[in-house]
Amino acid sequence: MLLSALTCLSLGVASPTWAADFYQGKTLTVIVGYAPGGGVDASARAITRHLGRFIPGRPNIVVQNMEGAAGIVSVNHLDRRVAPDGLTLAVPGRSWYIEAIVKRPGIGFDPTRLTYIGSPGAVSAAAFVHARMGLTTFAALKAATKPVTFGALGATTPTAMSPALLADDGAPIKIVLGYVSTARLLLALEQGEIDGTFTVGNALAARPDLAAKMVPLVQTAPVRPGVPLLRDLVRSNHQPIVDLVQASDSIGVPLIGPAGMPADVSATLRQAFLAMAADKDYQADAERVDLPVGQPIEGARIAQMIGALAAVATPPVIAEFNRLAGAK
Repeated sequence: MLLSALTCLSLGVASPTWAADFYQGKTLTVIVGYAPGGGVDASARAITRHLGRFIPGRPNIVVQNMEGAAGIVSVNHLDRRVAPDGLTLAVPGRSWYIEAIVKRPGIGFDPTRLTYIGSPGAVSAAAFVHARMGLTTFAALKAATKPVTFGALGATTPTAMSPALLADDGAPIKIVLGYVSTARLLLALEQGEIDGTFTVGNALAARPDLAAKMVPLVQTAPVRPGVPLLRDLVRSNHQPIVDLVQASDSIGVPLIGPAGMPADVSATLRQAFLAMAADKDYQADAERVDLPVGQPIEGARIAQMIGALAAVATPPVIAEFNRLAGAK
């Protein structure tokens, strides 16, 4: 049995017997980087409702919301205060690693060193405006005679950077920062405090009444017929910025662990995540919150994608990114 276990570990595959012994009777905590009620929280809870069934030993899973700075607070906590033993993971959100790559202040972690477990898959975001604005196309938005306010999370999140790219190219967009969760953005939209927001479709899944009143004007992937792509609307020198901004769509909402997790623990959790992603009960739950199904991204692949992003973020690209974000 020892030889079998060692062979599994040498191949990067965890021994089911070892994993069952390790996780039996344990509690696995998953930290969510946003408040309850938004798209990231809904995604995390869809994952945590099912993941435990596929981890040998079937640990109990509890969710801890730790909102702040668009997921950064939760990752800083994971990096500084969590033991890399496989008993605490996180779903920080969609764009927290971009802030580290562009070297924003207050970042205490290196995203290339963290442990990536998996993601449900890539998503598509869009610039949505409320139907009360009477805007049905991007051309109509660009011709608007008064500013159209877009609510956003942190200054470097896609909710702010995507409209900032459009505004820099002449669209009359005013960005309002400071919303701590998508749920609060949606409430502001409903109450008329803002006119629109740039977000992923599943952020609206919990509010079908509001979703029916939202009009997509720009998108990041060609999933909505007739809606132009963000990449086609910005200047050529901003294409590297688009790559950074849209990375959060390509990666989706990853489940991560701290740096330095043992290979056998990481392998166990990655195997469990992929098994969960193929499960029909999970897929039905994921579809209810508009998560992608059928094309999960394995943890090692996410790590490669993060490394590639960090490699192409040259000083000029970082400087322009931070200019658009309003960095001093």
